[in-house]
Amino acid sequence: MRDAVFGVLVLLVVIQAASAVSTQVHVQKYAPDGVTLLAERTVDYQWMQANLPVYGDGTTHYYHQGPVFVDDPEERWNPAEDMNVREKDMGAVKGTDLRDLCELAGGMDPGDRVEIRASDGFVKKFSYENVYDPPLRQGKMVITWYRADEGYVPDYATGMRLVFFADTSTNPWGIHAFGNWDWHESADEEYWYYYVQGGERYPTTTGLSV
Repeated sequence: MRDAVFGVLVLLVVIQAASAVSTQVHVQKYAPDGVTLLAERTVDYQWMQANLPVYGDGTTHYYHQGPVFVDDPEERWNPAEDMNVREKDMGAVKGTDLRDLCELAGGMDPGDRVEIRASDGFVKKFSYENVYDPPLRQGKMVITWYRADEGYVPDYATGMRLVFFADTSTNPWGIHAFGNWDWHESADEEYWYYYVQGGERYPTTTGLSV
């Protein structure tokens, strides 16, 4: 939080764990100084399911895209979205829109930033536009707390986690896949994520799933 840019309000969403699996989120809104706490709220998945819109039907699967290991850096973005996608099945999940969670602590305005922090300390940052006005190829940013083949958290072993509910427009299989090029076209460069191996950088959207 101390790296907040002056003049930018920061919303921190902490995915908290009761044990090894997250069962609640803690939402905090900070002033531009990155220190002054303006508002906060903690809710568990039962409250979210009962009080906020639920996204996902427990049948439809959502996919991210892993690194594409080719020599040409441009081809690693894989606009055709036809490599290392079906292997990155996030499951038939249900969850809560990150936007709705942000609203619990006063919401975001254009120019603000949200940070999602897992209980293990892993942090990802996102802009107002991607949270509040996502393009269809990106989809809503959903904090998932249910997966059909595992159930609710804590039985959902990798939950809670952020999953992007992208549309089916790009990939050849007609599945809901959030591809590397989708993120390239949806977010500013500072928010792109790379898997680094041997000094080479490979775009991937799996690394955005906190």
